[in-house]
Amino acid sequence: MGLQEAENNFRMYTSLWDKQYFIKYSKGIQRVSALLESFSKDEMKDVSTDISNDLAKRNKQILLYASIKKMTDSLMSVNLKTDTSRNPIPAIVFKRSPRPVVKKTIRTEVIAPVPEVKKTKFFQRLKSAILNKGDKKDTAKTSKIETVTVEATENDNVYSKKQIDEIEKFYKNIFENQRGNHKLLAENERSILKLNERILANIKVMFSEFSDRERQLQENRRASFRSQAQHSLEVLGTSVKINFLINVFAIVIIVSLLISLYIAYNKIVQASKLASEQVIVKSRFFTSISHEMRTPLNAILGATEQLKATPLNTEQEAMANLLETSSSMLLSAVNEILDFSRLETGKLSLSKTPFHYKTILHEIVAATAVLANQKGLKLILNQKDAPDLLVTGDPYRLKQILVNLIANAIKFTDKGEVLVKVNTKKTEAGHIQLYIEVSDTGIGISEKELPFIFDEFSQVMNNKRMDWQKGSGLGLPICKKLVDLHHGKITVNSTLGKGSTFYLELPYPITEQTQEDLTETESLVSQADRFKNIHLLVVDDANMNLLVIKMIFNKLDISFDTATNGEDALKAFDQKHYDMVLTDIEMPGMDGVELTKKIRAHQDSKKCGTPIIAITGQISPESHQNYISSGLNDYLVKPYKEKELLEKILDYLP
Repeated sequence: MGLQEAENNFRMYTSLWDKQYFIKYSKGIQRVSALLESFSKDEMKDVSTDISNDLAKRNKQILLYASIKKMTDSLMSVNLKTDTSRNPIPAIVFKRSPRPVVKKTIRTEVIAPVPEVKKTKFFQRLKSAILNKGDKKDTAKTSKIETVTVEATENDNVYSKKQIDEIEKFYKNIFENQRGNHKLLAENERSILKLNERILANIKVMFSEFSDRERQLQENRRASFRSQAQHSLEVLGTSVKINFLINVFAIVIIVSLLISLYIAYNKIVQASKLASEQVIVKSRFFTSISHEMRTPLNAILGATEQLKATPLNTEQEAMANLLETSSSMLLSAVNEILDFSRLETGKLSLSKTPFHYKTILHEIVAATAVLANQKGLKLILNQKDAPDLLVTGDPYRLKQILVNLIANAIKFTDKGEVLVKVNTKKTEAGHIQLYIEVSDTGIGISEKELPFIFDEFSQVMNNKRMDWQKGSGLGLPICKKLVDLHHGKITVNSTLGKGSTFYLELPYPITEQTQEDLTETESLVSQADRFKNIHLLVVDDANMNLLVIKMIFNKLDISFDTATNGEDALKAFDQKHYDMVLTDIEMPGMDGVELTKKIRAHQDSKKCGTPIIAITGQISPESHQNYISSGLNDYLVKPYKEKELLEKILDYLP
């Protein structure tokens, strides 16, 4: 606004040449410069300095323009005689000049005859005709120029004066028009400048009103903001109180929930601890029961085996078979319970022994054929499509799985047949997948019972046939756990009233050995001479077990001494020389492990290396590892057969 007002005053000055406008212009420029200099902030200092410099340059240019404009207007005023309007422009007076002299030039032409030309010869004329040369003309034209000086007449002067008057009049009109246009231009410029003044005044008023209105709006906004802030503070205070109450209530609930969660967690921890302790107690219980049952079973099976080796009549042989069958069933139940306990605690591991799976399958079918024959069933083994390969694995666990599956198939089939089909498939280099199907034509399994057949202690219930419910209900669950331990797969497909088919898949690596490590022991008859010159020490606190061993050793004329505890055995060992010591583990006083350590620490270097074999009912891997680390050479698990005992003795005889 200041610059625009200064510009307007300057234009008024250049139009009217009134000094008061120039004074106003100078004051306006000084006010603008002072305003620019008032910006003292660092970020605005450079900008204000540049604008001040530009204003200074502009001021110089304007002053230069004013001086030039003033000179131009003065010149124009002189030309138009506008410096004093009271002196009219005088008429232009021309002085008399001498009469002018005019030179005139006159040109005349004269035609004269040409002299006669001599007549040419014929050949010359012919040449002239060929060359297109005409004959010479008989006449000639000549021109003559003359210059005459003549004074101008009065009429010529009159004409010149008239032209000068017209020219004078023309230029006079031009000057008059120029003066009028200049005056009109000045009036228009003054009117424009006055209009600019009014516009600037209106703009000032408008800005003033706008400033007042904005000031009022700001005041209204501040008042509104103060009111809203006061209201918000009141609402916030109420909300804070409500939130405080809610937070207190939430904290109380959270604390109560945490207390409940802590109590529940403690209960869960205690229950978990109790469950773990129960699993351990149950495992120990099963182990203890197994040991306590295996000791009498060993005596029963050993006595039965020795009884069957004697001459018996038909009735006595039937009773001996009954004893053997009942003892085997009881041993199978004990093994199932113990195996389930070990599988449940994750303590069961698979051995890695090379074996021919076709041989194992043949032995299993041959052993279970007696059960099928008793019920008049056909037990068929089809393994003609399977190659005879030597694989590495646990043959005992394979037998355990298949015996359970085949025994169940025979158990739940009254007529028809039980088919065992075997096949293999190479999965990768050096590995095969063994596929076994066990199908029967028995009662089948209903759809509602099918999902639960692998659960612990579950059985297919039938009110009409109570003999089907005989058993521990652990056969199939043990099979499932053993298959999972092999990283295999077991599934079943069954139709009620038509039969069932179990599908078994087990992976085995193919061994590179050409024959099995478990070679058959040579006939005991040919090894009888090795038993004549040995003397053994047998230690067991159970007289029935000593009785069985006495029966076996007396039959083979093996020399031996017996002891019922560790202390008596150690005394006998100090007094006599023995080729081998057979000892029980759990005995009152000094047990078998402590006895072994005493013998290994004997002062006699020859006696301390005597082979020691444990005969025990403990079958856990931890117990066996403990036995070997204590100095035992090997162990034999109760109940055992005569052949197994003699083979173990032969393995450690010199």
